[in-house]
Amino acid sequence: MQNTPIQFNDLSQHDFGTIFKWTWNFDDPSSGANNTSTIKNPTHIFANSGTYHVTLLVESDKGCSATIPQDVVVQDKPAFTVFPKDTLICTVDTLQISVTGTGSVTWSPNYMISDVNSQTPLVSPDVTTTYAVLFTDAFGCKGNDAVKINVVDRVTQGSDYDTTICTNDAVILRLNSNALYYTWTPNDGTLNSTSIKNPTATPLSQTYYHVIGKISDKCFAENTIKVTPVPYPTVVAPDVSICFGKSTQLQASGVSSYNWSPRTFLSSTTIANPQVINPTNSVLYTLTVRDILGCPKPVQKTVRLNVVKIIANAGPRDTSVVLGQPLQLNATGGTNYLWINDTRWLSSTIIHNPIALPQSDIEYIVQVSDINGCFAFDSIRVKLYRVSPGLYVPNAFTPNSDGKNDIFRPIVLGIKSLDLFQVYNRFGQMVYSGTDITQGWDGTFGGRPQDPANFVWIAEATDYTGKKIKRKGNVILIRQ
Repeated sequence: MQNTPIQFNDLSQHDFGTIFKWTWNFDDPSSGANNTSTIKNPTHIFANSGTYHVTLLVESDKGCSATIPQDVVVQDKPAFTVFPKDTLICTVDTLQISVTGTGSVTWSPNYMISDVNSQTPLVSPDVTTTYAVLFTDAFGCKGNDAVKINVVDRVTQGSDYDTTICTNDAVILRLNSNALYYTWTPNDGTLNSTSIKNPTATPLSQTYYHVIGKISDKCFAENTIKVTPVPYPTVVAPDVSICFGKSTQLQASGVSSYNWSPRTFLSSTTIANPQVINPTNSVLYTLTVRDILGCPKPVQKTVRLNVVKIIANAGPRDTSVVLGQPLQLNATGGTNYLWINDTRWLSSTIIHNPIALPQSDIEYIVQVSDINGCFAFDSIRVKLYRVSPGLYVPNAFTPNSDGKNDIFRPIVLGIKSLDLFQVYNRFGQMVYSGTDITQGWDGTFGGRPQDPANFVWIAEATDYTGKKIKRKGNVILIRQ
């Protein structure tokens, strides 16, 4: 121990000669000249605690020598431990305190203690008392410690801790108590510990947790905490489909607080049933709800607003037939079809592809709708020619980009398909070839406009009865 003389002894042995020289180094520079010694069995006083690397060099009269190292631990007080540390008892309790270590003890004050010189006395104070102990080891080194005994007349433990949580959530059971030991029930796996002051509970149904808080077997208190899980808010909010150009209303129910996002097209974002005003496109809304009557946590639900835009198509805007030629109509764009207004000569008015057998010029109008009741209209104008099916080819054209007679092509009447249409110059070169009745020759060849001249054409087609038609002729290209 520091500031206490420590005896060092040389126990060296030798086989030959006599040890006549000793050199001690105590690794204690702060001791000045006393840091070394040349006597066989010196004493040394260490002023500070710590570990010192002491060495001894011994030499014999035969010239032999040896260096012996030894670590010396110097403490600031004797090695002893007081148990327990500061603690709590009730006025009805008796507590054993103790000192571990080799030596003698003296406790003070001499108040409600069984023996002030015992290393394991019993104490039973009725007021808070600090017992100090003086410990003296075999070398006369002394040390002091103390233990504070807090004395209460009972365990204090609150009782109003009932709580509500959201289903599957966890909650810490907050217990206000001065007890030292705790026992919780039920031990059903819903508590992370049954022996701590504030365990975490995860019940799936309403559960009553009972706790006994003890200072000792004779001094305890009991309480019960009710934990009630309630389900997350359940919101009803169906998706909505609406026809383009119309307005609608979103429908939500089941909770007490609503928030819609984004606010696009909405009359309000904080009510259950906001108006959606003239939406131009579909929107995926996020509805965040809360329920102040149950689980307070928010729940989100997506609601799709589907804006349906019907695009009716009755076919080409204009077409032509010859008298007696059936015309196959083919409307698209929806699931339901109704031909309206003038429906003369139609095989049906409620299908998308009726067959018409016009007897004069006529315009057919179709209403196209879907399962949502959305609809749109389109029409097709039919020009009737009272001629035989055939190819009618002009004898001149003027490709000057004025929008008039710029393209050379056959006029097909009563024709099911154009199988061949070719144009040749006077050198026998083919300057155009195609079978699309909506296309024709624009008067160029190899990307260059052709000079005014006479050109030869040949054409082949199949009429609506399946008859093959072949024709050829001349055409004059005119530049103005």
